[in-house]
Amino acid sequence: MKLSKLAAIHLAVAAGMMLTLAGSVGVAPAASTASAPCSPPAAPAWIDYADKWVPFRQLFFRPGLAVALAHDAPAADARAGGAQVAFWDMSLKRAVGTPERPAAGRSIPAAAARILDDAVRVTGCSTPVIGLNELFGAQRQTPWRPRNAQYRANVLELVQRLAAAGAQPQLFISQSGATRGGAASWWRSLAKSATIVRELYLPAPWLHSFGPGGTSVFMRFELRRGVRNLTTIGVPSSRIGIALGFQVGRGGRMGLAAAPWFEVVKRETLATRQVAGELGLASVWSWGWATFPGNRTDPDSRRAACVFLWTRAADLCDGPSAAGSSFSRSLAQPAEGIQRVTFRLLSTRHPVWFRVAASAKLAGRIAVLQERRAAQWHNLARMVLGPLRPRPVRVALSHGRHVVRLYVAAENAPRGNAFWTAPRILRVH
Repeated sequence: MKLSKLAAIHLAVAAGMMLTLAGSVGVAPAASTASAPCSPPAAPAWIDYADKWVPFRQLFFRPGLAVALAHDAPAADARAGGAQVAFWDMSLKRAVGTPERPAAGRSIPAAAARILDDAVRVTGCSTPVIGLNELFGAQRQTPWRPRNAQYRANVLELVQRLAAAGAQPQLFISQSGATRGGAASWWRSLAKSATIVRELYLPAPWLHSFGPGGTSVFMRFELRRGVRNLTTIGVPSSRIGIALGFQVGRGGRMGLAAAPWFEVVKRETLATRQVAGELGLASVWSWGWATFPGNRTDPDSRRAACVFLWTRAADLCDGPSAAGSSFSRSLAQPAEGIQRVTFRLLSTRHPVWFRVAASAKLAGRIAVLQERRAAQWHNLARMVLGPLRPRPVRVALSHGRHVVRLYVAAENAPRGNAFWTAPRILRVH
């Protein structure tokens, strides 16, 4: 059998696997001794990694916060402090393998049972939120090779079994997902059982280089683009989360001085709070506060975490005092206009050139240049709106009269309805 055909079979089997009863999937319901079902606060749920490797984890162990933990002792402390607890599974590959070396399919029921038992014990919840770290190869296009198809089937079965048993899995991905062809149906099937959490770890020195206003604008653009990688193929935004990285190294502070770093932390948090509310996201996770064995401690991490919490809500921590006298207390962000797209004709010579510009709120939406023929609109060119400047579009229209428009496709998010520009007539010569 050809590899592409075998991969397609694996994909079809995985996408069609819908498990609904805990007894039928081999994962026992949560133990009756667990507490009543619990979840983080209303969406978006803010969940902070604060396990035993975080030196200042007590900062997060308080009412109104939710923390991701993998160990019993810090979980007991967190609950005693009034925080809600989610379970953190640091190594998803232990359960499902890797794209090169996938676990045997028959091992998934036991792996799901193990994760659920650990999650119920650590969180004290009968329906625990479970962070699964992380999917490998999100960017791989279909058709998948047989091993990768088995890996994806494993991941899908794992989250389906966890969800069927009452858990709330949230699967982390470190890259935009490939969504063409059969991969789109896999993501949609996944989202029925799990929240998909897109890690967005941007280097602080780079963000700082844009200036205060530019940092906010660029961060919002990246957030929207990351989310719309999935909403434009039909995944509801309510099944998508964001993870922010505040680590010392790659994708985090990366040597930026303390004062500008605190400002970047504030700007990242403000932008995320805005976009998460605007798009109706399920969750926002923070990562990077830990000092793992063999790594150096960052003496400013606790102060940055306080700024992060203060930016979310002033009563969570005294961020300005932690950051120092030079820190700006302003929470203002650059204003944004309405959703707007402009479609300008640059040249009517063959081939025709247009220019498309879109407002920041449309970053990541899919647009299609269309032509009307015999009372029907036909697609000519597809594009992703953005980046932050207008882009030229080249279309090989024949000589003569044409009626064209720009169509912005719907997305599965609040206020994500389709719309289009007014038709315009042009003569190509």
